Amino acid sequence: MGNSTVYRIYTSDDLDTVYAKTRRLLDLRSPTCCPARVDACIEVDTHRDLARYLTLNGAHLSVSVAAELFEQFASALDPHLPTADRMTRRRDGSAYLMADLTEAVVTVLSGLPLLDGTIFTREHDLHDDPADLVVAAVGGDPATIAWHVCWPGRCKGAGFELGLNGMEMYDRNPPPGHSLYVHVGAYEEELAQGLARAVRGGILGDAASGW
Repeated sequence: MGNSTVYRIYTSDDLDTVYAKTRRLLDLRSPTCCPARVDACIEVDTHRDLARYLTLNGAHLSVSVAAELFEQFASALDPHLPTADRMTRRRDGSAYLMADLTEAVVTVLSGLPLLDGTIFTREHDLHDDPADLVVAAVGGDPATIAWHVCWPGRCKGAGFELGLNGMEMYDRNPPPGHSLYVHVGAYEEELAQGLARAVRGGILGDAASGW
């Protein structure tokens, strides 16, 4: 973190409007510079309809499992996980699950005690952008989609992010709704302002240290 400066440039309850602005920002990138990359993460719980996210090719689910639940979760999940993905205990008896998001894992978790977790997509090339799939599936789940792109004259740390459903990102008190953030270099507020104007937004709040 800290290679970019990030500015919030737009917030709205209208997802269609905010999402359309991400398409405009993509048009403003420098297409002949570094390869563009896209990834997403979604905050969920294990009793939510996680099957919505099975369309995300290569996504995985991370969950922290308390010590008193380890045996129950391990015995139910292990038959459906590769050996390398099976949980191992920490010193305090708890465990960390990091598993491919599969139909079997989703089904098993729905019958176990509820836990909070996070779904992570793999890093996609722009031509395989998962954003449409995330937006279609996300419902009310807090999520972020990150586009690592170059702006004209700025490559390192450049890009933009869409925070969905009040996702806690760079604001001390995250605003409700859906927010658009741009990443630029240090002392490049003028670039951020130009990007904001291009999508009919503006600088909202203070700058923060980005990715």
